[in-house]
Parts: sequence; C-alpha cells; structure tokens
Amino acid sequence: MAGIPVILFEEHNEAFFAWHYAIQKQWMPKSGNTLLHIDEHSDMGIPRFNYPIKSLNGNLQEIYNFTYNELTIENFIIPAIYQGLFNKLYWIRQNQQAPIPASMCVYSHDQEGKILTAKDMQSLGTKALFDPKYKKAKFQSFTVNESEKFSEKQSVILDIDLDYFSCNNSYHNFQGQLEITKEQYDEFRQDPYQFMRLTLGSGVKTQVVEGKYYLVFNQFSQQDEQKVPNVLKVSEAKILERIDHVINFLKVKQVEIKLIDICRSRLSGFTPEDQYQFIEDNLIKKLQELYPLDIMRLSEIYQQEKVAA
Repeated sequence: MAGIPVILFEEHNEAFFAWHYAIQKQWMPKSGNTLLHIDEHSDMGIPRFNYPIKSLNGNLQEIYNFTYNELTIENFIIPAIYQGLFNKLYWIRQNQQAPIPASMCVYSHDQEGKILTAKDMQSLGTKALFDPKYKKAKFQSFTVNESEKFSEKQSVILDIDLDYFSCNNSYHNFQGQLEITKEQYDEFRQDPYQFMRLTLGSGVKTQVVEGKYYLVFNQFSQQDEQKVPNVLKVSEAKILERIDHVINFLKVKQVEIKLIDICRSRLSGFTPEDQYQFIEDNLIKKLQELYPLDIMRLSEIYQQEKVAA
C-alpha cells in the first residue's frame, strides 16, 4: 500500500470493525497500539454484551455482527482495550474539563468478556499489575493547545469524529419512529409503568397515521428546538480553523500513524447534516497535504469481503 490507509464510515461503533480489518490486513499491530481519539465525546461507555467478545477469533462476519448488534456509538473503545488492541489512549477534545484517570484497567466479571468493567488502576492496587485478566491502559485528555501532553512515537491509530469540528446539541439526535401493532399501541397508552415511559419520558410518544401505529422518538416541535441555542455548532470559518489546528498538531508531533479512521456521525445527528460534507472534504484535503493517503469506505470493504447483515 502506497499511503496510510484511511477508512471512512458513518457511525463510530464501526471503528471496531475497521480496526480488526486493519489488523487482518497487517496495517496495524494486533496489540499495543496508541489510539489518538479526536472527538467531541470520549466514547468510553462501559458495555454489556449478549455475545462473548472472546468468541470473535478474527472472523470478519462475526466481527460485523458484533459491531452492529452489540456495540453503540459510545462504548466501542473499552472492548478494544479489553482485547489488547490499545494500551494507550489520548483524547483530544475542544474543551478541557474534568481529567480522566491517568491509568485504567479493563476486565470482565465472567470468563467470556460479556460483562466488562473499567476502573482506575489505583483503586485496584498491586493485584492489577501482575494479573493478566486486567487489561491496563494509560489515558490522557487534552486540547490541541496542550500538545506537549502527547509524546508518543509508537504505532498510532488516528481516530477522528467529524463532530469534533462542529457538533449538534444532544436534542438533535436519535429521532425516528417505529411501527408497532394495535395491541402494543394500546398497551403503551394504558400502562403508566411501561419501561420506555420510565426511561425516555417526553422522548417517546405514540402516533397513528393512516391506520398504522407508531412509537415516535424525540420529535419535538421545530419551534421549541429553535429556542435552545446550538452552542456546539460553529461556522465554516471556525471549522477550517479547527482543522488547521489539528493538522498543525499532527505536523509538529510527527507521529508514526499506521491507520486513520474517520467517522461522519451524521446519521446519529451529532455532526450537522448541512456541514458534514464540508468538514470531511476539507479535513481530507488537509490530511493529504501532510500524508500520502489510501482512502477507502467501509461500505466498499463490506462488499469486497462479502460480509453483510
């Protein structure tokens, strides 16, 4: 391959498949990598699985199924640490807030990797140092203005979410509807303790359209939404400035990048629909000025490898 492989995809849980695919193609080592995570969000949610992660064994179809049936867009990093893919994580964010622990252990409460936990290494004591069931990783969170905190020269995987450059407020996300039966509709309407009422509240309601019954999620009136300032969404000029800052950081640090994966986050609503293409085009243009790139889309990889739902 002439350039650094770049894998483009829609939502961030798909990075899990991209990493495993890259390992099989020998674009990145199977363990001991550094993840340079450029994102508005940490994506460090703690997952619980129905399917044992230890059963994947490099099978691309099983990894595909695991990616879309077990992972979410906010909990795909912890499983990769548990597998040993990464032992260092650097998170570049727009605003520095409460620091994350300098070191963390990821382990499973069972023997199959279904019930994962991540804890500060200090809270576990010396037992975590020598027990192989504890997957240890170092963490650092910083802004591009604090670039001195990044000094890695080992195998670096550059993981970029476009919502780092401009982002919607959370109320823009996870909108949609699900068709249900008349019986389910009546049950939902009559049961004040229905579990979605208790967890989503005003975020879920029922609707009847042309004799069909639906659950409708997060469809608040546009008039009400417009009253809330979208403070995370910025202008195109600011987007270009942020891209330049990231490129300058990469240029100054001269790290050995093995793989770049880029997530759009447009379907989930985190990256504004009217800006994602502008961000993607300008980001790739600037990356190409810095590195030789071999760009591919995850959808094309699926067709090539014949994996599908």
